[in-house]
Formats: sequence, C-alpha cells, structure tokens
Amino acid sequence: MDDLSDRLTIALASLIFGQEFSEIPDIAVYGDVLDQWEKGYRQELEASIRDGDIGPRHTEIVDYPKNDISVRPLARFSAPDRLVYDAIVFEISPELDQFRHPSVYSYRWNHRDGRPIFWRRSWTQMRRRARATLWSNWDFKMASLDVSSFYEHVDVELLSDDLAMVSSNEEAVGRITTFLKKFQSINHAWGLPQGSDASGILANVYLAPVDEFLQRHELPFFRYSDDITIFDESWNALRDALIEVNRIFRSKRLSMSSHKTAIIDFQEAIEEEVLSARKASIDQAVHSGEPEAEVDVHSYFDEVISADKPNASDLKFALNRLRDMADDYAVGWCLDNLRFVAYASREIFAYFAECGYRQPQIRRRLEEFMHSSESASYPYIEQRVLRYFVRLGIGSEEMKSAAWAIMEDKNREEFPREFAVRYLGGVASASEAQLLRHKFEGEASFAMRRALLMALYESGKLSERYLRDVQYSLPELRWACNYLRGNPKIPTS
Repeated sequence: MDDLSDRLTIALASLIFGQEFSEIPDIAVYGDVLDQWEKGYRQELEASIRDGDIGPRHTEIVDYPKNDISVRPLARFSAPDRLVYDAIVFEISPELDQFRHPSVYSYRWNHRDGRPIFWRRSWTQMRRRARATLWSNWDFKMASLDVSSFYEHVDVELLSDDLAMVSSNEEAVGRITTFLKKFQSINHAWGLPQGSDASGILANVYLAPVDEFLQRHELPFFRYSDDITIFDESWNALRDALIEVNRIFRSKRLSMSSHKTAIIDFQEAIEEEVLSARKASIDQAVHSGEPEAEVDVHSYFDEVISADKPNASDLKFALNRLRDMADDYAVGWCLDNLRFVAYASREIFAYFAECGYRQPQIRRRLEEFMHSSESASYPYIEQRVLRYFVRLGIGSEEMKSAAWAIMEDKNREEFPREFAVRYLGGVASASEAQLLRHKFEGEASFAMRRALLMALYESGKLSERYLRDVQYSLPELRWACNYLRGNPKIPTS
C-alpha cells in the first residue's frame, strides 16, 4: 500500500471502530477528528509524515488492571500521534504479513481490503484449528507458553533490525524506528506501545525466529502474539522445544512466563477443550433464544464467581452473555465486587447499560463508590462510571460533586478528569459554566482543554465570539472549534 492518504483513512476507521472495544475510550469517540477529516485534518497529518515530523508529543501511560493486583501499561496517544503511528506501520504491513507463518493468527493483514483483520475472527479460527490438530492424534501432548510482559520487553533496536530484514522499504522502517525511540525517550515506558493493532503487526515479526524453529522441527503449533501452543507425542520432545524457544526468547531480551508454561497430556487438553465447547454451547443457546439458556448462563456465572479469584476470561464471557439477554442476575454481585474485578470494567458497564430497570439501584451504588475513599485508586472505574452517567443523561447532584472533585484534582490521571468534565458540561448551571471557562483558561493540557471546550458547548454557554478567540489563541484546538461550529450532537459510544 503506497498511498499515504488511504493508509491514514484506514487508520482513522480502525481508531473509531476500536472505541467499542477500547479500555480507555475517547470522550467524543473522536467525532471532531472524523468531522474535520476531509477539511484539512488528514492533509496536515500527511504533511507531518512527509516532513519527518513524527513521534508522540505526549503520551499518557495508563496502568490498566490485568487482575485484582497486576496491571499492564497502556499507551494513550493523542489522536494525531495514534493515526501517524498506525499509518507508518501500515505502509509495510503487507510485506510483514507475507512473512508471517500460516500458524500465526495474531494481527493479520487483509491483502484484498488493505486493512488489519479484526482480532476476534482470527482468534476463533486459531482455536478451531488447534482443536482439530489435537483430535487428529490421541497420543498428542500439548505445551503452552507465553512471554512475561511481552510488549514491554520488545527491544526497539532488535526490532528495527528484524524489520530491515523483512522489508525493502528502508524509509518506512526508519520512520517506525524513529517513532518508537521517541516513544521510549519521553515516557516511563519501553518496548511497543500497547493498545494499537500496529504494535501487534510489528510484534509478529519479532517472534518470527520461534515460528521458524518450530516449523523446521516439524512441530505442529499455533501462535497468537506471544501465546503459543505446540503439539507432539513425546513429552521430552516438547520439553526440548520449550527450552530452545526460551533460548530464542533470551536472544530477543524476553523471558518465558513460568506460571503460564506447561505440558499436559491428551486427556487434560481435552478437558480444556470441553470447557471451551461448553462456552460455545452456551453462546449458541443465548443467540438462538433457547429456553434453557438462562439457566445455563446463571449456572456458569455461579461457578465462575465461586472461585477464590474468578478467571478473568470466564467472568467476561458470563457477563457478556447476561448482557445479550438483558438479564440482571449478576447486577448485585458486580456492584459489590466492582473494585476487585476492575479488569472487567468494560464488560460490567456494558452490562449495566442493558439493565435499565435496575438503574436506580445501579445509580445509587455508583454514587456511593464515587464518594468513597477508594475511588481514586481505580481511575478506570471512575471513567466508566462517569461515561455511564453521560451516556444515559443522568443528572445527579451526588455525581456532580464527585465530578468536580475529580476534575479539579490535577494529580489524577487525565482520562477520568476528561469524562468528569464531559459530565459537568451536561449538567452545569450558568455559574458553573463560567467556572468551567475559568478552568479552561488555566489548563495547560491539550486533552483537558479539548474536553473543557466540549463541556462548555454542551452547557449551552459557548458563544461564537469566544470560540473565535479560542481558535485564534490556541490553534491546536482549531479542529475542535470547527467541529463545534457545526452544532453537533457529541457522541459517547
């Protein structure tokens, strides 16, 4: 793909579509970017790439929960930086995908449509093929492994060498390397930025030596990013393979995750597949509207939460099925355990949105949480709570006071502060709108100024004269100003 304009447009489509699945969604679903795309926004990005003016200017590193204790660092770029990053990687993505082994299913490229393939379809295809491989030989044993903090430990210099070996486009490789080095130099982060399909495409190349080793030794395997499954009849052969794979990892500055590495026999593997088959059966029952679906989902949910620490994947599956049925069975448990399962915040709040008849209870409990001493420790939950109130248009004095406290606390992460501002804009009195304007004028952060400008607009107190003054004094906000002149209904989802 050679056309920069097309690549940027595909990057925009991926960015907006991905908001549904984003852990840290944008306050306006990038409605201002989409509105201004053909009015100069895209052309400005094209010019910056051609001039070599690339690299993130500001990145918020968000510690997003993996379970009740551990976190993973998500890189939250500005919209221009994220679009530039994706576009420069997409330039060589077709070459990189041609290099991908057929047993690698992570972050694949659709050569016909010229865009990334959505992850869910690839994951399902991989699981289907792995299941078929297992059943093809009852003597098979299965080894599974992954990398500890994989994205964080990708060495940019080694990756740059890998890209140069695969791609003939030296300029494109140089742009990617420059961007990643700048990302590392200005943030408390390293490796590949998490949260973008572009990083996944680059990561495929980084682990290609593992694929080559397994293929040369004729070991059936499947890989999704750093999640690898290998099959063989011999336990020793699998152990030897794991040792050699670990050596390859070390050469790439990576280490194998010991608690996720195991070799299991056919029967144990089949038991895992039975659990997967049960999920598939429940999913089918729900989407077919079968009468027993409610009992099956309730039973499955009860089994998941009976564990000392619920399995994250299983909990999300159960919540999504309950959401599909608009079944309020788990509402009380979710409200009681919200901070312990913060990693499922996205699924929980999507579920709450489908249980409208429980809204008074949900609203009251969320207000209590936001006024508790614990809420500041869970900014990702605060963001979801505020987004929930914004989406449903719920006016609440309790939530308003919590939102003011979050917005005025500059020691908090930006992403909950932005949604606090967005909420305040919808419920602000005339005097509160004046105070929001004062906060706007004293705010240094571009992201917060953008949020405050939209809040002033939604309060109904943003005059055309003031909008002109903002655009003149703060040209970086001109796209948002032009967007708001069109009198839009700012989206939230």
